[in-house]
Amino acid sequence: MIYFVSFLILAGSGLYVFNQLGGFNEVLFEIVNQENFELSGRFFKGIPQDEKLGIAFKEMEEIKKANPAAALHTIYYSEPAGKLDTMEVFVGLESKWMDQDAGYDQVTYSGENAIIATIKAHRFVMPGPLKIKNKIISFAKVNSLPEPDIFIDQIIGPDEVKVIGTKLVK
Repeated sequence: MIYFVSFLILAGSGLYVFNQLGGFNEVLFEIVNQENFELSGRFFKGIPQDEKLGIAFKEMEEIKKANPAAALHTIYYSEPAGKLDTMEVFVGLESKWMDQDAGYDQVTYSGENAIIATIKAHRFVMPGPLKIKNKIISFAKVNSLPEPDIFIDQIIGPDEVKVIGTKLVK
């Protein structure tokens, strides 16, 4: 009997903490139609432990600090399965915040029928990237929208991320 009560207390506490961290928060979807989005930043291809990846993130964070209204954007073209697997990622900000003469890599994606999924939860309880991509694709199908071929993470804050599903313009 004591084990059962202990189990109920532990399970209840776990659910309470999960809820407090935002684990039960609903993912909110919206459709936007606007001009193309242009990002400037750095492409990285290599293993996750490569110091060049850290340097790219630090560089973008420094620019973001100088422009508090800016948001960090990441695009994972291929995610690593392990520490030694190759990954491809773009790290950047909207081009309007960047020095256009600094030689940054450019990415342009469509603002037409873009689907934005907003997730507000602690990073430990946020749904995984594959789950969000599948939800965006399902939302596109239900709303008769083109299926996105690119997913951009827009990091608003430590407990809020927007995932933009859209088409790459090039």
